[in-house]
Amino acid sequence: MDALLKAFIILANETAIQSVPREPTSYNNYLLEVGVEMKEEKCFGSYGCYNLNPPWTSDHRPVSMFPESLEKVQPKYPFYNNQHPSEAIYLDLNEPEIAHAANLDPTLPLFIVSHGFTEDGGKEWVKRIKDELLKKKKCNVIIVDWGTASSPPYTQAVANIRLAGTVTAHLIENISPAKRHGILEDVHCIGHSLGAHLCGYAGYTLQKRFNLTLGRITGMDPAEPHFAKNKPPVRLDRTAAVYVDVIHTDASGFTSAGFGIIESIGHVDFYPNGGSRQPGCTQSVFEYISLEKSVFNGVKKFLGCNHLRSYELFTETINPKVGTIGITCPSYKEFQAGNCFNCTNKGSYCLPFGFNSYEGYKNLIHKRIIHPKKNLVLYLLTEDASPFCKGHYKIVVDVSNTEESKLHRGEIGTLWFTVHTTSDGTGPRSNKIPLKDEAYHEPGSSYSAIVAGNVVDKIKSVEVEFQYHTNVINPLTWRMFAAPRLYLSKIRLENLETNKAITVCPKDDRPVISSMPQIMLPTYCT
Repeated sequence: MDALLKAFIILANETAIQSVPREPTSYNNYLLEVGVEMKEEKCFGSYGCYNLNPPWTSDHRPVSMFPESLEKVQPKYPFYNNQHPSEAIYLDLNEPEIAHAANLDPTLPLFIVSHGFTEDGGKEWVKRIKDELLKKKKCNVIIVDWGTASSPPYTQAVANIRLAGTVTAHLIENISPAKRHGILEDVHCIGHSLGAHLCGYAGYTLQKRFNLTLGRITGMDPAEPHFAKNKPPVRLDRTAAVYVDVIHTDASGFTSAGFGIIESIGHVDFYPNGGSRQPGCTQSVFEYISLEKSVFNGVKKFLGCNHLRSYELFTETINPKVGTIGITCPSYKEFQAGNCFNCTNKGSYCLPFGFNSYEGYKNLIHKRIIHPKKNLVLYLLTEDASPFCKGHYKIVVDVSNTEESKLHRGEIGTLWFTVHTTSDGTGPRSNKIPLKDEAYHEPGSSYSAIVAGNVVDKIKSVEVEFQYHTNVINPLTWRMFAAPRLYLSKIRLENLETNKAITVCPKDDRPVISSMPQIMLPTYCT
């Protein structure tokens, strides 16, 4: 259902394109067939000329269009700083001294934030990122509001960001006098979906026309349709800035209902929860309509929940409550299996997730642990609701193989864990962390899982709870004469963020009785 709805939306957009007469002089709506060269181009004064020749048209981008008029595409640029965090000053591109006219301090770090398809700069998520950045440090924040050019059809919006990115590059060059060795170290462009590629176009334009290099670009689930399997400068790439980090949250491929690009295209690519299906994005369209109290917003959230999650996650990392990290691993499957859970192992690299990843990346280079051009692919887990960002625990459970355990046989249910900072469980603690969904716990078995949970500064004990699941139509699950119970021999728990670990056991080999939490300690292990 999800895939069909998404496909319908794109097809509807493309239908609008196909209805346009295909004449070579129809600048805004000219379509170029794959393999056909053309001399036609469209020029926009100081912003340059645009053609549709390869790589702008290819087997992976069979439909290509010119940007629309400058009057329609030119973004508005609301500017905020710590002196006016809520009231925008709109930058006038016709003003010779833009920074001076707007009282913009060019010595401060500059953040550029760009929205995506069918959006504008007034979106709440854009405002939240702006507010978090101003809370983080003394800085300038400029929104790239290209909302007048972001409407369907999608292919036209794709074309429009080429021009919007170029205009943004001219703005950045005008207000950024501090250029050490041609590098704009303190300029960071943050874009979602098409906005991520817009940041890329700004970066390429700065390099080509001004011999300047952006300090950083953050791509929040860069759009996949018309960009996948293409090469720069068509799409965002690590060559667009000194440091490019990407968060993939809807990277299933468009044919599998994903809007985000799958390829690793940055210096650092984070794939939360594998990069595609995000926790909490499984509700029905009717549930989303109810939650959003709006049919339009509910349908939009249903269609784009995974895609939108990228900016929700990034926003949390600007002023994080917990230092969530990602770790490199050959695959998400191996990460889930716990085969990559030590930042100090040779070949394993850990970085802070999101906003603070650059410092970690520079530190790895400074220590000569990685090559400056090395691409890192990192995995992590998040929760299904805000706050999304948590720590990571690897939990290994050994079910007892004693005669008593075998006589009782296995049980079906869920194990929950609470990590305590005290031995008696009276101090600070983590949230309740489920090991897995319902599972069969067989005597003598051992199994592990990587789970997300609140990080505690020290680990002294682990509280274990077993929730038994009865099936009314299955008599084998009925327990009429004795409470359901599990016999566990030991539990090993490790935290990725703190590199702390503990092994605990039940006191006197006591079973864990359903719905009766039990504190386990290292001293109970013999």
